Formats: sequence, structure tokens, C-alpha cells
Amino acid sequence: RVMTVLSIVLAASVLLETLLFRLFARGGVYFINDATPSIVKNGYTSLVFTGNTLFNFAALIALLILGLIAMHAWMKRPDPFYIMLSSAVGAVGLIGLSMMLGLSGPFLSVAYYSASSLTLVGVFALVVRGKARLPLKIFVLLMGLSYLVIYLFKGFGLSGPAEVGIGSGSLYALGEWLSVIAFLVMIFLLPNRLDWRTVIIATIGMLLALGMTFGNADSVPLMSTWAFGLTLSLPFIFYAVALWVVIAFVLSAMKNGEVTLATGVLLVMLGHRSIPLTYFNDVVLIGLLFVSMYSRSLDYRLIPAKA
Repeated sequence: RVMTVLSIVLAASVLLETLLFRLFARGGVYFINDATPSIVKNGYTSLVFTGNTLFNFAALIALLILGLIAMHAWMKRPDPFYIMLSSAVGAVGLIGLSMMLGLSGPFLSVAYYSASSLTLVGVFALVVRGKARLPLKIFVLLMGLSYLVIYLFKGFGLSGPAEVGIGSGSLYALGEWLSVIAFLVMIFLLPNRLDWRTVIIATIGMLLALGMTFGNADSVPLMSTWAFGLTLSLPFIFYAVALWVVIAFVLSAMKNGEVTLATGVLLVMLGHRSIPLTYFNDVVLIGLLFVSMYSRSLDYRLIPAKA
């Protein structure tokens, strides 16, 4: 129950900081100017401040959750697998805390991404040896692989084949394609009959994303890179449909009591693929750990919604 509550707190904080800080703060450059009334400017500043505060709060909660997951895995010893997972997750949290306190250097970076890689190996093992349905296994494996690609050049200096840029066809973009496919695969985990409220909310979210491409097309690549580290190297419709699938899945999972699974998928979606701060990687790892380790039932398909 403690982990469920913390998962909700973290997911809500990350969602709000994404909307208010990563998206709204960046989007403000397109509608705030010298002619903007003071009341609008003050409101904008207050909302951005709130988003920044939630950003810092979520970073601390993420470290706390990593520590709790490491302790939980350690309690399952003498299973060597859980000892390895506990050590890897604990190292991610401790190194992340050290970096948050101001320590830096190549050794810490290599150690952090090495521990993150081991954590993903543990996540792979959890979901493969469990009873998860095939689409959920594919989601975890593809998403994990997409971040291992990033670790190759973020932690181990393989920057040559992985330049980051809008429309990039690099190794970085390949990882992005894997993540989009992972989200699209989750359509096979949706109920046979979706609740109409879920359909409406998911469709509104998708239409808002598509509407940005018509309202202010120049802002979409910049905001996508700023907020999520996306290169948009695929046609935008793929990202919009993936957003629809994620929203529908999260709402359906929440409706059917799979809170930790829902928050896990949401956290993965809200990560930042270029990992400018360890916080973004922590959020993704926690999301994948929630999906693979804390879901109520990995033999999973959402119960069809009642009419």
C-alpha cells in the first residue's frame, strides 16, 4: 500500500511538472511578450514556479522510491537475482543523490549508467520469467532496449553514431522508434470494449497534440525536444496515436484497480529521452520496475468495461 500511494504521488507530481514546467514554461515564449498584460505574466510566472517546485519534489520522491524498491528486493534474498537487482537499484539511487548534491565526474557517470543498465537487465528478467502477457513483455523489452541505446552514448561515450537532433536518423532516433512501437503494442492490452469516458479523454489528448501541428507547427519540434527529448524522426501521427493508447491504457488500468501498473506506464511516457538530468532516467526506471515488479497481476488483461 505504501508503494501504491507513493506511485500516485510521484506520477501526479511528474505529470504536473511536465505540464507546468516542461511544456507550459517553454510554450510561454510563443504567447508572452511586452504587450502581454501584467496579470497574465504574473499568472504565467506563478504556474512555472509551481511546476519547478513539483519538479524538485518529484526528484526527491523518485530517490525515496528507488531506495524502497532496493530494500524490497533485498528482502527476497538469498535469491541471487534479487540481490543483484537490489544492488543495482540502490546504486542508481545513491549515485543519483550524490549528483544531486553536486558531485560529478566521468567515473560517476559511467557508474550511474552501468547501474541503470543492470537495473534494466533485472527488469527484463522479471517480466520474462513472470506470467505477463506477450504485449506487456514486448512493451518492457522494447522500452528497456530503447534506453540501453541511450546509455551507450550517455554513459560510455559512443557519441559518433548517436547525434541528437530534430529529424535525426541516428542511433538515438532508433531508440526513439523502439519506444514508440512499445507504446503502440500496448493497444493489445486494452479492454475489448473501452469505457466511453476513456475514449473521449484519450481522443481529446490526441487531438490537442495534433492541433498543435496546425496551430503553431514550428513550436512542436522545439517543445517535443525540450519536454521529452524527442527528435520526431517518425511521422507525427505515430506519436499522436501512441499518446491515445497510453492515455486509454492508464485510465482503463486505474478504473480496474491496477494503480501501480497505470502509474508505471505513465512515468515511462513522461521520461526525457536525452536524460539531461538523472531524475528523468530515475522516473523511467521506476516506471518499468512498477510494471514488472509491483503490478497486482502480470497475467494481465484489463477487464472489459461494462456498458
